[in-house]
Amino acid sequence: MLVTTKGIRKRTEAVRAARALTMAALCVCLTAMPAFAEEEPAPDLIRVEGNAVKLTLQSVMFLALKNNLQIAFQSLAPGISETGIMREESVYDPDLSLQYGKSRSVQQVGNYLTGAGADSVYQQAWDLKMGIMKQFVAGTSAELKWNAIESKTDFIFQQLVPQYKSDLSLNLTQPLLKDFGIEIGRSMIKIANLNFEISQYQFKNQVMEILSGIEKSYWALYFQNKDYEARQKSLKAAEDLLREFKIRIDAGTLAPIEIYQAEAEVAERKHDLIVAADLVKDTEDRLKTSLNLYDKKEYWDLQIIPADDPRSGPVTVDLEQSLQEAFAYRPDYIQAKMDIEARNIMVKYTKNQTLPRVDLFGTLGTMGLAGRGNPNAASFMGGGGGGKNLVNTGWPDVADSMASGDYYNYAAGVKIQFPFGNRFAKSQYSKAKLESARAATFLKEVENNVINDVRGAVRQIDTDIKRIEASRATMRLADERLKAEEKKYAVGLATTHDLLEYQDKLAKAESGYAFAKAAYEQNLADLARVKGMLLETFNITID
Repeated sequence: MLVTTKGIRKRTEAVRAARALTMAALCVCLTAMPAFAEEEPAPDLIRVEGNAVKLTLQSVMFLALKNNLQIAFQSLAPGISETGIMREESVYDPDLSLQYGKSRSVQQVGNYLTGAGADSVYQQAWDLKMGIMKQFVAGTSAELKWNAIESKTDFIFQQLVPQYKSDLSLNLTQPLLKDFGIEIGRSMIKIANLNFEISQYQFKNQVMEILSGIEKSYWALYFQNKDYEARQKSLKAAEDLLREFKIRIDAGTLAPIEIYQAEAEVAERKHDLIVAADLVKDTEDRLKTSLNLYDKKEYWDLQIIPADDPRSGPVTVDLEQSLQEAFAYRPDYIQAKMDIEARNIMVKYTKNQTLPRVDLFGTLGTMGLAGRGNPNAASFMGGGGGGKNLVNTGWPDVADSMASGDYYNYAAGVKIQFPFGNRFAKSQYSKAKLESARAATFLKEVENNVINDVRGAVRQIDTDIKRIEASRATMRLADERLKAEEKKYAVGLATTHDLLEYQDKLAKAESGYAFAKAAYEQNLADLARVKGMLLETFNITID
């Protein structure tokens, strides 16, 4: 499975809804190289033969993406950052409210007019309120409210008992200065999207750092194995010479004193071999840790053998092309540019917040009323007027009244709010401008770092190529000199010391050649990293 994205794309609303799930599963979905996956499926990637396994560099990269704990940890960061988009977008989510309640009160009365001779008056009501509020990107806010009340009382001035009352209203507010416009309304969402994209590039940079270290460990293990082999060869040569000395001493053709130097050299080379073996194990352990192979105990003592050899010929590296690639792909440079964009958006937003608040507002509503005549009011008013059924009965008549449009209310106006001094808003604006200027300065610093890093990496590659040629020549000459010294020793023209010395020089030359080749591969990986193209080298992309 290939994790895709070349650059960060704008997403649709539907895609955004799935982001959280996508990013939560990122560490599981990270895979690499489809060509490798076809040749070597993940479950069979590590094929242990005896106590050893040969791993290509590509397979090591695959295992790192699949198992490395640092990558798994860092992969969650973009998902965390993405929640900021949802948080900012939530400002424009509708807000629904619902309230239902019952109330009752009994009050003492102090006059006959109010209580009609009674000592108290009661009131009770059932109240249902519903409302929905919505903020729009242009700054407009809308609120739709509906209220319905059913009430009963023995208050003599209450004409309708029970009484059914309802009203429906729409309230609109439109800012004209502060918080006006789609650009201002989407400012925080744009910044959140940019922060999410920045977090993706940060993750890419972290993955490159991790994989670069793993690749260096791979080539370090290659060198340590070659160094171990060279020391093994050197030890065998010294041991062969020691056996020959013992035979000659037994035969009486060589003085016993000659054997001491050979024995000392064998002991020293055994010590060097032990040290080399320990370095191999240390490098293997670093690689195992990076690949998280300690989850299975059978891998603890596993010998990892690099299956790849360093490339045979030099790679053409062009400085100008490398710089162009770095400015196109390097994550920290892209991050710095995105940060400037986010800071500039914040400058515009905070500048808008320094403006006075001037809002247009309007209200339009309709209402309805229904109920039965209050029987208590009839005797008081005389003539039975209180018993008249004014608007018939029940809630259907309330709805009819509201729908008729005969009963309404409206209001419109302008509200102005101007904070004297306005120091908080002004301070935020000043802060945003300073942070924008600092971001621009930081971008220039990153540009300089990119140039310096690429120039240094390219120069190092040129040096490595020369070092490989020099170490190859040194190894060839050391081999030729040892052969010549062996011939001279055979006819008595060279000493034991000379022969052992040239054996040691050849071992060091072979080790130096392996080191030069390994360092070349490591520095090529470092060049890919400073260009921001290490993942592309292995066909890995991150979304």
